[in-house]
Amino acid sequence: MKFRKPRIAYILQMFGVGGMPQWLLRLATTLQNEFDIYFIATHSDVFLPSAAEVARLVHLPPEKWRLAATLARQRIDLVQMANLRLYADAAILAGVPVVIERTDGLRNGAALGPKHGLDAVVASTRGTVEPIAGLIPRHKIHVIYNGIDLEHYRQAAPQRFGFGAEDVIIGRTSRLARGKNLSLLIRAVTRLRQVSRFNHVRLVICGGDTTQPDAEPMLAELQAEAAPLGDSAVFAGEVADPAGITAGYDIVTCTSKPENEGIPNSLLEGMAASKPLVSTAVGDIPEILTDGENGFLVPSDDEAALAEALARLVEDADLRRRMGRAGQALIAREFDLATQAEKYAALYRRLLEEHGRWPRLPWGRT
Repeated sequence: MKFRKPRIAYILQMFGVGGMPQWLLRLATTLQNEFDIYFIATHSDVFLPSAAEVARLVHLPPEKWRLAATLARQRIDLVQMANLRLYADAAILAGVPVVIERTDGLRNGAALGPKHGLDAVVASTRGTVEPIAGLIPRHKIHVIYNGIDLEHYRQAAPQRFGFGAEDVIIGRTSRLARGKNLSLLIRAVTRLRQVSRFNHVRLVICGGDTTQPDAEPMLAELQAEAAPLGDSAVFAGEVADPAGITAGYDIVTCTSKPENEGIPNSLLEGMAASKPLVSTAVGDIPEILTDGENGFLVPSDDEAALAEALARLVEDADLRRRMGRAGQALIAREFDLATQAEKYAALYRRLLEEHGRWPRLPWGRT
């Protein structure tokens, strides 16, 4: 008798370019030999280019009954969802044995939504544990960080868009959304370049307008703001794998406003590439960025403080290297992809076994 692999469905609004979809792709790539993976998107039929190599791709409207019917028909054993309670309700309706919510920090109200019927909640930051503990028993909460493939970033060939070795590239990889406050970064870089000793500073912004529902287009507005920088500013567009672009940065930034970040993948990726960070002190970013150690924290929306922190790093290549090494060491210790993926796999195995869905013998496909 053959036992099939347990079937896991990850449900999101979209699986295009973005922090959580890219993380789930990394996770699924690591777990695909042990589980059959499904990616279910409800608001966009655009998937990351390599998603089909590791998962079965499904696009459905955000309707509970249709989702439930699909989950039941595919005999899904475990659902992991984020952002919309609708997904959990559909999984419960379908009789899916294990239902897990993975919270996205506290950047929106979804993390604090109802938790009834859930087998576990995965908190991606320590800062979300206490608020969530008022909604579900603490023993069901598991802190598991997003993992980074350190070797992928170590080996990435730097992409510098024609800028020279003497130029200092200040970079930001992000969706172009109002809450990301990219205007602040543009103003700070413009401020720096008004001083002659900083005329070798360059700006690269990697990302496109978000495809999320009701999103506000930002690209044209940001390009207009950056016009005074001329050829010293590059908008790289949306890139599925930004490792080479991140490797080309000299300084990695995040200028988001409060309630717009948990722990940004772009900062983890920057540290994996051994880059110093400059970020606003918002969300759970202080969990990974220690001011003065692997970068600098600045107050939200403080252009002068941001420009000052950037200036310190622009002028001190040794400081950039020291902070970059400290960040890369942190990734190796606490955010290694294999380690974090195994934490997910161990949780899945335990919950599936509790529900009688973990095969005890070698399996084959059915």
